[in-house]
Amino acid sequence: MLSLALSSSALAQYSPGSRSLGDRLLPALGNGGYDVQHYDLAIDYDPVANTMTSTAGIDAIAKQNLSELSLDFRGMTVTAVTVDGAPAAFAREGDKLVIRPAAGIANNAAFDVDVAYTGMPQEVEDPDESLEGWLRTPDGAFVVNEPMGAMAWFPNNDHPLDKATYDVSITVPSAKTALSNGELVSRTDHPNGTSTWHWRESFPMATYLSTATVGDFDYTAVAAPTALGASGAALQLYNAIDSSYPANTKSTVLATLAREDQITSFMSSIYGAYPFDSIGAVVDRLSGVGYVLEVQTKIHFPTSSVSAGTLSHEISHQWFGDSVSLKQWEDIWLNEGWATWSQWNWSNRFNGGATPAATFTTEYNRTSQPSRWNIPTADLPSAANLFDTFPVYTRGAMTLEALHQIIGDAPFMELARTWQAEHRYGNADTAEFIALAKRIARDRAGFDAIKLAKLDTLFQQWLYTPGKPTMTPTTFFQRTDADGSVGGTVPATLALSLSGAASFAAFRPGLDNTYTAETTAKVTSTAGDAALTVSDPGHLANGAFTLPEPLQVQITPAAWTAPVSNATVAIAFKQHIGATDALRTGTYAKTLTFTLSTTNP
Repeated sequence: MLSLALSSSALAQYSPGSRSLGDRLLPALGNGGYDVQHYDLAIDYDPVANTMTSTAGIDAIAKQNLSELSLDFRGMTVTAVTVDGAPAAFAREGDKLVIRPAAGIANNAAFDVDVAYTGMPQEVEDPDESLEGWLRTPDGAFVVNEPMGAMAWFPNNDHPLDKATYDVSITVPSAKTALSNGELVSRTDHPNGTSTWHWRESFPMATYLSTATVGDFDYTAVAAPTALGASGAALQLYNAIDSSYPANTKSTVLATLAREDQITSFMSSIYGAYPFDSIGAVVDRLSGVGYVLEVQTKIHFPTSSVSAGTLSHEISHQWFGDSVSLKQWEDIWLNEGWATWSQWNWSNRFNGGATPAATFTTEYNRTSQPSRWNIPTADLPSAANLFDTFPVYTRGAMTLEALHQIIGDAPFMELARTWQAEHRYGNADTAEFIALAKRIARDRAGFDAIKLAKLDTLFQQWLYTPGKPTMTPTTFFQRTDADGSVGGTVPATLALSLSGAASFAAFRPGLDNTYTAETTAKVTSTAGDAALTVSDPGHLANGAFTLPEPLQVQITPAAWTAPVSNATVAIAFKQHIGATDALRTGTYAKTLTFTLSTTNP
């Protein structure tokens, strides 16, 4: 490890980037203080030893005055780090590679980081106990990353909020095929019996959608007959099937993959232009993985079980999840709900499947497993529920189909196209989706205030409330006409309750770190608007001793433009402690005052 002495006075106006992007379900992922623009990965992989010698070049823009930054990276040995060409100090802290450049990086400045590393890439077990990352196969590796596997084979900002473009060069024995995202730039053969496959993804991509799969494949690259890529040229089709499969198995797989062009053309006709310049599939031989992944431009099947319905699901993900990506992992239903609804829709039109409306009715009327309704789609209890089939996939798609039936086919398809157009290559969340759905319902379906309020009930029940929703397309339009009058009053109410005190992990002297803690509150307001504020946080105190840096408090959400009942509020606390900050034994604490107020009772 290289150690460099840095002047504290020279870096006094700079501070470390945070070591988390604050995801509720996966808080350890991601890093703050910068935005990656491009990854340039050079990987020299030995599939027999399962080892690599690699360099990751990272082009980024600072989002604050940075004294240090961190990357998500697990395993392997880092041999050198440079920032803008100058050697930088670095350290490993858990799954973080912490880098301190020789000089501070100014806010908004472009900079580059080069990390040289070597070793054995790893499998990663995520919270639902599934495996991802660098999954070794008899002939190489099957590389899939959702949600946290990318850190196992290259250093990165491992959260969908920080999307970037990629160049990936993979050097392997010449008999092997190496696959990554986007389009093949070149394949270069070397005198030593190796070849370098250089792939380029020119469109922004989340780290979990990247790949560097290696193996013995029957590999083809052709232009699509009808589908067009984002650049306007014929879509490139890249397919790779494990060469060890018998001829009849390959024939069956190829017959299914032959539908890529038709599926992509159909999806383009309803969702807008395909967002990338290629599509394809990797069909490997790896038992025990248990899932297919919508790797950007290269859908990954771990076995030869390649169905047309699943293919349509994964191709639709290129719009929903890959182009328009989630902001936080709790928004995963926006990926899987749309992909599941798209699968229902395509299968009905082209594969003999039931209509989405019929599927909605069948699923809603099922009486088996009543407990499946207990997990709300957009408020998952933990990261272990991220890929639960019913709440995330099926109930997510049912939410969309209920909305489809309620606002009508034309407004619903306009909603899908507008969602894609407004957030193409970016990130979006559930609140933005609900706002757009209500805007389309108002402007294109003519919904009045009463119907818009019913839509609020629909989304609240289907996305956020445990239990089986009572608001359906049928009950939405039910009405009862009767003469008479009825009245009632609602007293003015502003109610705030806190779930409990927040507690940081133990402060460690001599370590530069930003500690985080969180709690929640419940807000009830009958006012036309309401706002939640906190008193000046000041400094945590231990008797007469206080921490040098002030406590930071973030409230999400902090304002409401309509009445709410038992609305959940996330309250996050951050406390930075420098390596040279003196700490006194005992408990540091601070009493804060939270105020719920209104200007429009």
